[in-house]
Amino acid sequence: MVRNAFFALALVSFFGSCLQADEPTQLLEVKKIWDHAPHNAFTDLVRFNDRWFCVFREGQGHVSPDGALRVITSADGESWESAALIKSPDSDSRDAKITVTPDGQLMLSGAEALHDKSLATHQSLAWFSKDGHTWSEKHKIGDPNFWLWRATWHDDTAYGIGYGCGAEKSIRLYSSKDGRQFDTLVKNLFDTEYPNETSIVFVGDTAYCLLRRDEGSATGQLGIAKPPFTSWEWKDLKTRIGGPHMIRLPDGRFVAAVRLYDQKVRTALCWIDPEAGTLSEFLTLPSGGDTSYAGLVLHDGVLWVSYYSSHESRTSIYLAKVQIAAAATGTKVHREDSRGAVRDIGSQRELFIDDFLIDKQQGVELMMHRPEAKEVAIVCDAPWEGNTSAYYTLFADEDRFRMYYRGAHFDVATKKEAHPEFTCLAESSDGIHWEKPNLGLFEFNGSKDNNIVWAGEDTHNFTPFRDTNPQCADDARYKALGGGSVKWGGKGLRAYKSPDGIHWSLMSETGVLTNGDFDSQNLAFWHPQQQRYITFYRKFNDGVRDIMTATSSDFVHWTEPVYLNYGDAPKEHLYTNAIGLYARAPHLFLGFPTRFQPSHEQVEPILMTSRDGLQFKRWPEPLIPITAPKDRDGNRSNYMTSGLLQLPGQDRELSVYATEAYYEGPGSRVRRFTFRTDGFVSLHAGSDTGEVLTHPLRFQGDSLAVNYSTVTDGSVKIEIQDVAGKPLPGYSLADCEPLAGDSIDQTVSWTGGSVRALSRMPVRLRFVIKDANVFAIKFNPNP
Repeated sequence: MVRNAFFALALVSFFGSCLQADEPTQLLEVKKIWDHAPHNAFTDLVRFNDRWFCVFREGQGHVSPDGALRVITSADGESWESAALIKSPDSDSRDAKITVTPDGQLMLSGAEALHDKSLATHQSLAWFSKDGHTWSEKHKIGDPNFWLWRATWHDDTAYGIGYGCGAEKSIRLYSSKDGRQFDTLVKNLFDTEYPNETSIVFVGDTAYCLLRRDEGSATGQLGIAKPPFTSWEWKDLKTRIGGPHMIRLPDGRFVAAVRLYDQKVRTALCWIDPEAGTLSEFLTLPSGGDTSYAGLVLHDGVLWVSYYSSHESRTSIYLAKVQIAAAATGTKVHREDSRGAVRDIGSQRELFIDDFLIDKQQGVELMMHRPEAKEVAIVCDAPWEGNTSAYYTLFADEDRFRMYYRGAHFDVATKKEAHPEFTCLAESSDGIHWEKPNLGLFEFNGSKDNNIVWAGEDTHNFTPFRDTNPQCADDARYKALGGGSVKWGGKGLRAYKSPDGIHWSLMSETGVLTNGDFDSQNLAFWHPQQQRYITFYRKFNDGVRDIMTATSSDFVHWTEPVYLNYGDAPKEHLYTNAIGLYARAPHLFLGFPTRFQPSHEQVEPILMTSRDGLQFKRWPEPLIPITAPKDRDGNRSNYMTSGLLQLPGQDRELSVYATEAYYEGPGSRVRRFTFRTDGFVSLHAGSDTGEVLTHPLRFQGDSLAVNYSTVTDGSVKIEIQDVAGKPLPGYSLADCEPLAGDSIDQTVSWTGGSVRALSRMPVRLRFVIKDANVFAIKFNPNP
């Protein structure tokens, strides 16, 4: 055991060091925030007076005579409302941009495409407001027929580049002291291959300009200039771009949002290297078709991105939140101060399934926990089922639980399928005892007395779910995907619907997803936060079984799928993926993929976790080993099913299910296993006391509840610090009543009482742990 003096010295050394935890780039959230007009496009975003303002064009189409500039606002970035609509009967208003002036006003700019073209075709305009709701009369800025694309303020001066909209294909640089009168600095700044849209960033006395071009080689350019900004050096980025916008991060890196054309048209976030003159994509936002034109704001350690896209039919406005990866030097990105990025956790439950909250740790590890084996839930021994029954899907459905699965049997002697495959249904009131209802729908051996719920095509991997989308039609309260690869003679994954989960019909005769192999259990569900359907399905990736994902607003039209990213985890064959949202923390994804080992055809479930459904942390050790508890060491005999259930009266545990006895007769089995509630991974310390210090957090609530357990003389203490690491009065370690025992929801007590006064302030949590596990935390309001 570490002695106190040595331990204190070690902690001083540790917490005084500059070591940094890995901080991967994460797409935290994407949300559609506006789709009221037939076409909603060309965005910008600003933070003003503790509110968000997003501006964009509304119209009948990408180019239409009725364009108007819409201003919407939000206090939290979640709920948006209209603040203003600016339009003219004489013109098509286009491409809104918004910024804050040095005197504390909002400046909205754009250009009008004039209906009467006798004098000019285009005129740039600006409006001003003190609240975002009431706007001034329009001010003409720049020259007629030169589109002044975006104003950027530097040293109380606005700089903007206008591009020629008529015969003159060049750009010119303007400056202004008030945003109303713009004077020409450089009349012909660049005139090769139709230069147009731009974004300017100032770093000290250096200006950087990201430029789009649209003729000839049509590649983007990066311009660099010193005062008085009349002489520019241009570097060819060798990549075609559209709708460029660029900002500089606190660590010195340049991040840009652009439309890329090299493969599928998309909105992408890219690094710009001014020295090398390169552009490299690091994150593709859900997008396609008519898309891009982003607004970028760094706020509380998160990059907020407004953009538009038509990948879900109607061209709509989206808002993405992105946690940017740390620089290669180890420096944290997007800090509120010099000691770490702020994580806004509100009052949501946070599980220690990764190091998202952790800034520093010593003597504490993230420990994965295995579920405990319970009873056999179901044996698939009916004549229409058998030893290769598989791909079980379980979910809660009002007053019962449902289990869908493939009924199949392989005759080992003849090495042939004994009967056609069917989709079967079992039901339970408690999740422990399961019954096979006599549905009377499909015939087997001359009788309909069976639990077959679907027969014919797509039964091999027919995978239903209960649709929680509040807008879904009554006849589609249940949905499913099923089907096979086109390259093997299938139609791809086809979409099904049902009003009751029993009577099923096709939503589309053709496959709604065709880019995949699909020879596994292919899942989909409604994501309430992202307001879209998400699917996870199988496709080979360089000869290795892998997982792809796509999204949809209607379950029929899906985005182009992408492979999941597992960081530096080794390539492994992954069969079923069993990915879903964790109901107690629905911003988190839990996956239980089955790892396949081709050398001896054994399978074992593992755990993987994610915050965005794209980047997953994969745990290397088996979650359910082949020794737990019987008949799981044979060929494909240890799959995890899809479904994590909270059984009635079992608040302290969660049930999962896994298969056994595959290829053995008379039928394969499903066994129930239980996790501790939230108990997938924990902060774990043994007999030597350990510590964890979180990144700065911003919470909402009156009290802190902890899911933890201790052994012997173990304990958990928590201190609340300011972002500089100083304990807050009344909430220091000495002010905390130690937690001991076992609880899934224990309120922490400090002499300072309620933490309401600290709500929405950036704070750090310091955990001191001995012989204990900490699984989750949650800030709660008072009852």
